[in-house]
This record gives sequence, structure tokens and C-alpha cells, in this order.
Amino acid sequence: MPDDGSLTYRSVQEGAAAFAEGCYRAIRNPTSHIPQSELPEHEALEQLAAFSVLARWVDVAAVEKAP
Repeated sequence: MPDDGSLTYRSVQEGAAAFAEGCYRAIRNPTSHIPQSELPEHEALEQLAAFSVLARWVDVAAVEKAP
């Protein structure tokens, strides 16, 4: 959403950042640091869905120059 200075904008930005950090810390990092056995299909699909949401948010985001 465009930066309209609202609390909603701030909440969306902070929530997206926290979600991204959580995805990387809880899903990606453990798998890349410690060898893991194959996940059950439903868990793998849940993790894929989480990263899919994050990727969609990044895809539609616009980079704004700082004033």
C-alpha cells in the first residue's frame, strides 16, 4: 500500500518485515544449517505457502526513494 502516514501502513510494513524474518529464521535457516530428513507433504506445502505469500508481497512492493 502507498505510504499515507497511517498506522495501518506502519502496521503492514512492520508485519511484513516480521513475517519475512520469521520465515527465514524458522523455515529456511534451520534447513540450511542442519541436515533434515524429508518433511511430510503437508508441512512442506505449508512452508511453501508461507514463502509464496512473502514472495507475492515482495513482487507487488514498490521501492520509494527516501526524501
